[in-house]
Amino acid sequence: MKIAISFVGTGSYLNYLPEWYTSLKDNFIPNVEKVFLVFTDGDGDWPNDVIKIHSEHYGWPETFNHTFKNLLKSKEHIQDCDWFLSVDADMKPATTITYQEFFDDTKDYFGVHHPCHFLGMNPHNKFPGSFDTNSKSKACVTEEMDLSVYYQGCLWGGKIPKIFDMMEELNKWTEEDLSQEVTPVWYEESYFNKFFILNKENVHTLGPEFAYPEVFSDYCSFEPKMIHLAKDNSRLHS
Repeated sequence: MKIAISFVGTGSYLNYLPEWYTSLKDNFIPNVEKVFLVFTDGDGDWPNDVIKIHSEHYGWPETFNHTFKNLLKSKEHIQDCDWFLSVDADMKPATTITYQEFFDDTKDYFGVHHPCHFLGMNPHNKFPGSFDTNSKSKACVTEEMDLSVYYQGCLWGGKIPKIFDMMEELNKWTEEDLSQEVTPVWYEESYFNKFFILNKENVHTLGPEFAYPEVFSDYCSFEPKMIHLAKDNSRLHS
């Protein structure tokens, strides 16, 4: 078993890497071999299990248009891995996470139920919520689809090589929309929500405890597994 975990940290976001790396290495499925893919424009003296992949600092929101194209650069480096995870720079395990509670070997993909959607918070409390309904976009969904789960972009992935097929498709959608000067409402998150809806039977849905929002912790009725840190003044940075 070998797991590839991606970190996107251009500009000042590279400062998140030390804590992100240590927390995932120690607490995410301990004693299983992991390789860490660091997409950055910066430099560092990193361990042998870290692979740097150069990524330009495009700025917001342009960076989201390059999400899948950049991640596909990792393909040649992780052919021997079993799973690929995309984990936001500002996320960390709240406790030890085991293979059995995270992965479902019968599914090719996984995503995490957005906590605010799970809690029925605005705008998720009425259609369309955060789903994209622009008919000009490849991310467009309709009310007739299964919209019972909205997936958050902070944590997603799947089996290798199936996850590369997904990223190739979503990169194609991105480029087609860009050619028509169309931008989905929530960028790359809108694309994989559409993909997961179309492939729902093959998606393992992780509960909102795997994207526990530190900033909304007072509203959560579930215990955290992975914490989404408040970027500016997190109480949980080491």
